[in-house]
Amino acid sequence: MKKLFYENQYISSWETNIESIEKRGDKYFIVLSETAFYPEGGGQPSDKGTINGIEVLDLLEENGIIYHILKKAPEENYVKCSIDFNRRFDYMQQHSGEHILSSSFNKLYNGKIAGFHLGEEYATIDITLPEISEEMLFKVENYVNESIYKNYEIKTYFANYHEALSYPLRRLPPNKENIRIVEIEKTDCTPCCGIHVNRTGEIGIVKILKSEKYKGMTRIYFKCGKRALDDFQNKHKIISKLNNMLSTDESEIIQRLKLKDQQIQKLSADIRSLKEILINFEVSNIIKNTNNNLISKIYDDKNFDEIQRIAKNLLQRGDYIIIFSSKLDKRILFCCSESFSINCGTLFKENLKNYNGKGGGGEKQAQAGFDKIEDMINFHEFINLKILNFFKK
Repeated sequence: MKKLFYENQYISSWETNIESIEKRGDKYFIVLSETAFYPEGGGQPSDKGTINGIEVLDLLEENGIIYHILKKAPEENYVKCSIDFNRRFDYMQQHSGEHILSSSFNKLYNGKIAGFHLGEEYATIDITLPEISEEMLFKVENYVNESIYKNYEIKTYFANYHEALSYPLRRLPPNKENIRIVEIEKTDCTPCCGIHVNRTGEIGIVKILKSEKYKGMTRIYFKCGKRALDDFQNKHKIISKLNNMLSTDESEIIQRLKLKDQQIQKLSADIRSLKEILINFEVSNIIKNTNNNLISKIYDDKNFDEIQRIAKNLLQRGDYIIIFSSKLDKRILFCCSESFSINCGTLFKENLKNYNGKGGGGEKQAQAGFDKIEDMINFHEFINLKILNFFKK
């Protein structure tokens, strides 16, 4: 089998013969005389595309033979093949950029690469450095892009183990024979079976997104080429919208947001203070208009947090049994003072399921939520009746 992707990684369509077709389960494993479909390897995902218009579901390489997995077999023996080249070129940009990025961490800070992942949205490398500062990231990023702008040549060749060791390899070969070397002029030299661009200029740009600690190392998130451009365009839109919303240019956005945050914090404090006044007023009003220890109310305009605060305030002022419900949140609160021999949680546990509610609680307080207001009201009335009967005993 001829592997065209190692001869010319820019081939996106070609015609060839089918050498064999093997059915495994409900899939067909096709072997072509020559293929430009790259199977997964070197951290780089496999290609996508079609054979005679039939989607290639996956690729499998066994003993040097590449199997093209299809849902049905082509009717003709001579077939036309096509690769999703935009996807291929994107991976070529990311993988080539990774080599320069890894090499730069090695040269500048003696950081070794311990892992590489090339995903659909971003790529990551794991560097054997427990701490990487923002200043280090900035320096590496500039160093990487200088190599890109110089448009260095990227060469690939095969070598045996002895020959490979004569090169200034960044890391040792993973196998002893048929070693493929990727050499970036004046930049990097490392064993790799992946597909790369011909010159560093084709990478366009490498942008580090963020870093995080990972298993005693540092994981670096980055994007190259078109991905980096798309990311910049998206963030530029966000910045432009913030400029308009805040009526300022981008240099003042952070300061304006800090000011807005301070204003929000002050307003939130004012609201809490006013709510506390309203709660005290509500509690005083309840006490003024009640003649017994049972307080039962269904609120239309108060959320669950507010009814909890009202109940807490009431219990601080006297001995009460409280049944509060919030139509806003479709939740109920049932609580009582220590002086009453009522187990709130048990009462909920034994009856709540009959009203399609979910919740529970302890001896002196329980709460529950409902999907329907009607169920909440019915349960509220049930608990209210239970307590009234309790007082009659």
